[in-house]
Amino acid sequence: MTQEQIGKRIAEERKAQGISIREMAKRCNISTTTLQGVEKGWYDGKLATYLKIAERLNLSIKVGE
Repeated sequence: MTQEQIGKRIAEERKAQGISIREMAKRCNISTTTLQGVEKGWYDGKLATYLKIAERLNLSIKVGE
């Protein structure tokens, strides 16, 4: 998956769960700007950030493929 696809999946799941971007960022202890960047595929940062978001949304991430 590309960063854009991952971001899109995260945004879709967040919205499906009825969580605002502000609330999700708060739950993940990241800025709303960072979360927006992740969802738009602009954020090229720490794997820990992606794992934290996935955990809060109950999503799994396969690493190393």
